[in-house]
Amino acid sequence: MMLRLIFLLLFSVTLFATHYPQPYHTLAEPLFKARVQLDPLVYHDTFREKVLHYQRHADRILGHYYRLKRNSDPKTLAAYKDALIALKVEYTELKHFLHRQLDNVIQDDNYDAFISIITTMDDADYSNPYRRESIYTYYQAHRHERPSACLDRRIAEEYQAIAAYTPEKYVDYRHTPNARYREVILITIPQSPYGEKVRRFFKSHHVRFTAYDLNKDAKGEALFDKHRAHRIPLVIIDNHTIEGYNAYEMDRLLRR
Repeated sequence: MMLRLIFLLLFSVTLFATHYPQPYHTLAEPLFKARVQLDPLVYHDTFREKVLHYQRHADRILGHYYRLKRNSDPKTLAAYKDALIALKVEYTELKHFLHRQLDNVIQDDNYDAFISIITTMDDADYSNPYRRESIYTYYQAHRHERPSACLDRRIAEEYQAIAAYTPEKYVDYRHTPNARYREVILITIPQSPYGEKVRRFFKSHHVRFTAYDLNKDAKGEALFDKHRAHRIPLVIIDNHTIEGYNAYEMDRLLRR
């Protein structure tokens, strides 16, 4: 903890007291901030080597150029920019590695490693909807073991921001042309928040559907594999599939 505080102090002095030109500051700040955020991963054998390599690289750059100012020698400024670009490339590769490891720890049910990786993630890491749903679903199933204030806040904010889809004119899908013959299937797991949103949509619009628990129902698992699905919830409407919560697409198919 003391080493982290010392680094944060040095980092703050370097970035804000030396008045870098804006392009350098914009490039440097997230890279050196990440150096501190990655600390929890040092305690896991799987991540230690790559994380320490990045941190040592960041420390060398910060230590070598910490006296840099706006009016420094142009060659020194150019060398610093090149060093930052190289560090950014390394950080990008490290993030890709951590994304792959996140999939592995979820598959291996290693919740401790999962939480450690989550603490290092920023908004950009949640931009992939498949990764985001995987994180949320796994966390909801294990939250009782060790809550994450960051994930709780993110999930609450996201669900508040997703307005429920309402067609221009309310539709009772019981009265649509093929309602009597329509087959609607929902494949999910109890912990999936998006699966619960699909259930609420169906119930509020009077849609008859059959639900399968992917973890318990062999038929649900067989249908999931048959349609080569990659995420839950999986909605099947007359053999048309929708992955995740997409009320617009469900409405379109249910109007047929």
